Amino acid sequence: MENKIEAIITAVPYMKAILREEAMITIFDAEHYLYYSPSADLNFHHQAGDSLPEDYKQFKQVNPDGVTIVKVPKEQFGVPFDSISIPIKDDAGKIIGGMNCAVTTAKQDLFKAIISSMESATDALLGKIQHIAAHSEELSATTEQISENTRNTVAHSAKITDIAGTIKGISEQTNLLGLNAAIEAARVGSAGAGFGVVATEVRKLSIESKNATVSIEETLRAIKDSINRMQNDFQEIASSSQEEAKLVTEFMTEIETLTKTAADLREYAEKNILT
Repeated sequence: MENKIEAIITAVPYMKAILREEAMITIFDAEHYLYYSPSADLNFHHQAGDSLPEDYKQFKQVNPDGVTIVKVPKEQFGVPFDSISIPIKDDAGKIIGGMNCAVTTAKQDLFKAIISSMESATDALLGKIQHIAAHSEELSATTEQISENTRNTVAHSAKITDIAGTIKGISEQTNLLGLNAAIEAARVGSAGAGFGVVATEVRKLSIESKNATVSIEETLRAIKDSINRMQNDFQEIASSSQEEAKLVTEFMTEIETLTKTAADLREYAEKNILT
């Protein structure tokens, strides 16, 4: 019985030498510590012969059927570690001792933190991309509005052409009436009764000219308003472009963070996993 425990104690230094991780190893019987070897990160300063805590006596913390694993948080002893215990049995299957191996999980926690950092960076990238996509949709809608305003401007220009034709016709009519009036005046002399008709027509054409002028002014105002709206739309496009440029800059910063995190992960893997 004692020879089995002594053999395990003798083998502990060899086991520690081949372990990839630093480990604190304790061997105990039902009442006392029989062997204690601290690690670089874990040292509870036990000594062979020291009494076990009451909660640990009589193998209370040892699973008689297998391995017991307890995850100990950093807050408890200042260092996070896994406490792994196994029973030591005699040839009859009776528990005669126990062995505990405590391995710090600081490196695993660092690995998890690196992964979490990468995930956070990825989430941030996704958010920026979604923001850019939303701005692209806004830009598309603004462009469509510009197209509509341009079409309206073309339509107003067509109206101006029609109005110009009307004014031209009025001008021709006025010239013709003026010529007829001159002929009539030369023919009848002072008795030119037809001048009344001519005067009426001239006044009528004058009113039409005035109305045409008003229509021109209204159309020009509409064109001006349309152009102003186009200018505002272009300003919105410029503002959106600036915002997108800022987002792209932030996007690149996030990518740089992700790249650095990936480099840190590679360095850690090369030093602690790949070697």
